[in-house]
Order: sequence, then structure tokens, then C-alpha cells
Amino acid sequence: MIPIVGKSLKLFLFGFIPLFLLSSGSTPNVVYPALKSGSCQFNVTGKYNLKIEGVANFHNNVEEDEWGNSRNKLLLNFVPNCNADVQTIEFVIASNKIDQNELLTGYYRIKTLNGLINGFDGVYGFADINGPNELPFFIKTGGIRILKNHEDAINGSLEVQFENAYGESLNIKGSFSADLKI
Repeated sequence: MIPIVGKSLKLFLFGFIPLFLLSSGSTPNVVYPALKSGSCQFNVTGKYNLKIEGVANFHNNVEEDEWGNSRNKLLLNFVPNCNADVQTIEFVIASNKIDQNELLTGYYRIKTLNGLINGFDGVYGFADINGPNELPFFIKTGGIRILKNHEDAINGSLEVQFENAYGESLNIKGSFSADLKI
């Protein structure tokens, strides 16, 4: 009887308690620093390892195709200050939602683009790199989170991976406070 109790106690102490302690941990919430309006701050890893600080702006409109289908498009544009490697980073968030305010808040996961961007519902993006024979990097995975929506500004964060035709990647993570582009 005693050996059975001893084995059960060992199993509990060395099995279930560590399992309970490991599984009860919470994932940390990533908090990005407050940014000045019209700015962005990104960390880039991969082919280039650098920190980008620059100008952020957006343009939002509803477009109608030749068949009368409406599509909401949000264009996010980021231009680094004094950085010779990255010239511009741009995203298009397209949605069949017609209400512009409805599109601007939430999380938008990158979808694979298999064909033309016309009629696309999702997030598309590219990074234009300055350099000899450098190909542009196109969005592969990740997402964009729009946290706050104002008439003339939006705040958010992103964590995305880009890839060029050579298979080289750029990982970009950070936050932005974009102003309305007039």
C-alpha cells in the first residue's frame, strides 16, 4: 500500500505540478510606445538589420468596379527619415465592407495573393529597397492591427514578413500613427 502512495505522490510532485506551472503562464502583451502623429517606428531584421523611424500617412476611399461592386481600400504609406536602405513601405487593406469606419479598426491578416490585385479582399504590401540590382520585397505573412480610428489619423501596429524573388526576407515589427494624406 505504501509503495502505491509513494509512486502516486512522486507522479503528482514531479509530473503534474511542473506541468501546471508551465501551462499557467500568460503571454505578454506587446505595448508599443506612443508616437508623434504622422510617424512610424519599426525594427527590421533579416537581410537588413536596422531601425526605421519616419513619416506615416494613409488614404481611405471606396471604389466601385465596372459591375457595381463596392470595395473599401485603405492605403498605408511609410517613408523612412534619413535611411538609404529602405525607400518606402506600403500596404493596401482592401475589404468588401462599404463603411469606411468599419474597415479601419481591427486585425488584418496577410492573405496570399494569387493573381491580380483587382478585386482582392485582404492585405497586400511591398517594401522598396534602395540598392544596386535590389528587387522589391513583397508581403508574405503577418498582420496589421488598427487600434484607433480618427477622421484624420489612425494608430496601429504591424508584424509582417516580406520576401524578394531570391527568397531573402525582411521581418518588420513596430507601430505607427498615420495622418490623413491630402
